[in-house]
Amino acid sequence: MQLELPFGGKVMVLGGDFRQVLPVVRKGGRAELIASSIQKSPLWQSFTIYRLTENMRVTAHGDEWKRYLIEAGNGTIPVDNNDEIAIPEELLCRQSLADEIFAPFFNGECSDLSEVVILTPKNQDSLKINNRILESMPGDDIVYKSIDTIVVEDPKDMLNLPTEFLNKMTPSELPPHELHIKKGCIVMLLKNLDMKEGLCNGTRLTVVETAPRVLGCRFACGSRKGSYVLIPRIDNYYSQDLPFTLKRRQFPVRLCFSMTINKSQGQTFSRVGISLNDRIFSHGQLHVALSRARSKEGVKIESRNGLMQNIVYQEILYDTTVQNRDITHSV
Repeated sequence: MQLELPFGGKVMVLGGDFRQVLPVVRKGGRAELIASSIQKSPLWQSFTIYRLTENMRVTAHGDEWKRYLIEAGNGTIPVDNNDEIAIPEELLCRQSLADEIFAPFFNGECSDLSEVVILTPKNQDSLKINNRILESMPGDDIVYKSIDTIVVEDPKDMLNLPTEFLNKMTPSELPPHELHIKKGCIVMLLKNLDMKEGLCNGTRLTVVETAPRVLGCRFACGSRKGSYVLIPRIDNYYSQDLPFTLKRRQFPVRLCFSMTINKSQGQTFSRVGISLNDRIFSHGQLHVALSRARSKEGVKIESRNGLMQNIVYQEILYDTTVQNRDITHSV
């Protein structure tokens, strides 16, 4: 018997927050981002909406901070004539953000690097911060160089590109050509290697052993924290916006003292530094960045002028099809 019901008649439970970052649409603008939301799916009308009202991540740290996070997510924090927000004095970082966030580790006051992170809007800023912090760590680094080649279906289409050109390509989906590693550093997995064992894209790991063909790592967070795994070199492929497919044989990891705001969604830390020297550029990024820490005291923001931007698409928060059938649920 063939069922025509959505999901084959099975009950589906979805969870999410439209205050957070929307699906990524390459080169897409506001209209394309909103159109990519699940709210625009014809199946959306089949769901009953329950609103969860208690922020469990910060529940023990005061109503004032919880209200501020909601206001950031709703886009209701007062702005100046340039649509910018004054950073609260207690959140403003007046020294090097890397020193502010990682000082407890380098001073011996904290031993768990997985509990601290610096967030940036753009990937290029994250790369610079990662390299700087690695240099500050004790010990010599080990450099793993990738093997980069071009993949084409027809050998006649082979492009005569120098290897040096391929080596310089650093899309966020790929590991770098030169991967600098020190024992004890934090890395992020860039590929789904074994989802059943928790080795998924975005998993944070601590490097504890190095070898030519494998990295010995331990899970840095989650229910598997401390468990030992081996990460092999693999072939990583990238072809977006390119006339060819780049194949990079390298460990599928990047340094992860710092990451982009988008990549941090869903993670929790004790100390979070937010570098806003480059502007926020998409819906929900400020809300996601501010809410990664467990408390207000764990947040520091770096900005050249003491101001920050906030982009919120009100139409995604207050879609009338959701409001008309909303059922408030408190937890």
